[in-house]
Amino acid sequence: MMNINSKRYQLQELMEGWIGCTDPTKLSSYKAQFESHVLTMEMRDTMDNALVEDGASIFYKGAHTFADALTAAAKGYQSWAIIKFYYSVFYLLRALLAARGYGVIKCKGIYTLKNESGASPVKRDGQTYKGEKTRGDHKTTIYIFEKEMGAGELLLSNSVGGASVFDWMMDAREAINYRHATFSEPDFDFFEPSIKDEGGALKWITAYLNDETGTYLFLEQHCCISVPLYLIQQVRKEFENRHGVDGLLSEEQYDGLIRLLTGTGLETSNRFLSLFKKATT
Repeated sequence: MMNINSKRYQLQELMEGWIGCTDPTKLSSYKAQFESHVLTMEMRDTMDNALVEDGASIFYKGAHTFADALTAAAKGYQSWAIIKFYYSVFYLLRALLAARGYGVIKCKGIYTLKNESGASPVKRDGQTYKGEKTRGDHKTTIYIFEKEMGAGELLLSNSVGGASVFDWMMDAREAINYRHATFSEPDFDFFEPSIKDEGGALKWITAYLNDETGTYLFLEQHCCISVPLYLIQQVRKEFENRHGVDGLLSEEQYDGLIRLLTGTGLETSNRFLSLFKKATT
């Protein structure tokens, strides 16, 4: 039988312990204790460790999903690639929030807990935002990021087709999943067409990495790849700068990414792979 990893998020388990809940199936009966919990100075180091562990776990989800989508796009397949790039952004936003001290926890709703003395859980779903109620993990995560990180955040400094880059990517994903009768293959018109040429993936990833102004983040044929790539860079840098963590993946996870990227030309790109591997000393 296939072994499904059932490891839970560390901060969620930590929060349940703080409020005295020993059975996660009964967490809803602890909602009052959950919402009134106050983070103390003594709890902060423990929470920081949980954020690092959870952030690394979510980062791997994002990195693996990104590599999988990129490999598909490099082979000329776009439908599932669009969906996977969107999912990679969702995972990477969660990882970036963790790097910045925001944990996402649940108790009959989605909350954040900021790693500051005196902080309590803040309910995030069910809020009115952009004319509708926030609901579900994806829309709520985007809401949290846009609300808490808006000032000076490059990804929120421009739009794509009149929408935020996250809303634009979400709409593209929902069109494929729910509105289009079938997949578009063998057509390949969503991404820059030359990415499926020999050496194309390496060429465009290099261009995105060299883009110091963020131009590609807001171009329709490029944003689905350049945005998660930008987030990978940010998550790596901020975990290193804020938490002293050099590399978020295990050797086994890193080797798995290389196998996944085989044939794209990126499996031998030191610059690209440095985003995932611990720095050599």
